[in-house]
Amino acid sequence: MIVQSPLEAANPHPGVPAVFPHVAVAIPCGTMVHADFAVSLGTMMHTLGEMPMSIVVGKSSIVADARNLGLDYAQKFNADYILFIDSDMTFPRDALLRLLVRNVDIIGATYSRRTAPHHFLGDILPEQPVDAPKGLLEMTRIPTGFLLVKSSVFERLKKPYFRFRVDEEAGVNIGEDYDFSDRVRSLGFRIWCDPYLSKELGHIGEHAFKL
Repeated sequence: MIVQSPLEAANPHPGVPAVFPHVAVAIPCGTMVHADFAVSLGTMMHTLGEMPMSIVVGKSSIVADARNLGLDYAQKFNADYILFIDSDMTFPRDALLRLLVRNVDIIGATYSRRTAPHHFLGDILPEQPVDAPKGLLEMTRIPTGFLLVKSSVFERLKKPYFRFRVDEEAGVNIGEDYDFSDRVRSLGFRIWCDPYLSKELGHIGEHAFKL
């Protein structure tokens, strides 16, 4: 039995050296991260072997600023892709590879809201296109807790890349993730979601236990 590493399995042409893209993992956070997140990240990085990777951290109490800081650092490494991972997420070891092999501009996974009602975050495009890649859903909005974006996408956006927006007609605030979704779709980019990976993501919350 021949056992392939995840990187070898991702190569569609066995025997031909694969040229793997440089991925920068951008982590927005405060001064600390969750232990379970750290275990997930370490396990995933170990699985990726010799793939060119960078890890950058954007520290800010304002999540939009933290994402922008992480992106600024990632761009200095000339990364081909940016993988945004929130520090309150857990994920399987092959999560990045499962997104990377799709070779699309923007792809991620969704997950449960941490507070009741615990429905999934994001909005699925009501009528799925006939050209949707097998096993993927097209989204109108997607959360950025586990999102892979080609660096070229940001060449089409104006700074700040992530920002909050106010919908005065509806009287609500639009989060930086949904604002990003709206802006990239207005530029013609499509947003994809892996529903199978979504079932394997964890969103770490808090609960106070009482007698």
